[in-house]
Amino acid sequence: MGKLKDDILSGDATRVWSSACAIIKLRDSAELDALASILDEITASTKKLSLGGVVFPNDKHLQFALRKLRFHRGREGCLCRLYPEYLMFDPNQEQAAGNVRIEGITYLEGNWVDFYQCSCATCGTAFKVEEREYHYTWWGWRLSQ
Repeated sequence: MGKLKDDILSGDATRVWSSACAIIKLRDSAELDALASILDEITASTKKLSLGGVVFPNDKHLQFALRKLRFHRGREGCLCRLYPEYLMFDPNQEQAAGNVRIEGITYLEGNWVDFYQCSCATCGTAFKVEEREYHYTWWGWRLSQ
């Protein structure tokens, strides 16, 4: 946790943004515990920091990383429950990391992904994940019915 902690508390916009993105991907419970234990310090040190971003404000990454740490600290459930709250969870990357299984893909006009059917590798929760694009590709995760 040393570098991640140092970066998130650094006050340097680039290091804070980078560490927030790393926290978003982090699944190690001990590291999340350590970071969650200093959540108040992280929140205070990043409160007035301007992270920039044009199309998608970089502060959204930081705010979601803080949300994840609060969720973990509160033992609110499986981390997959956070998928619907953040547009940057690529199901292919989540599968490569061992977090989900892609059960099926539905295509539009034979070429473009409309949505993925995924299930959490930890708890089995099923999701319908829409893939969309504007200035960047994003994914909308919803619990499957």
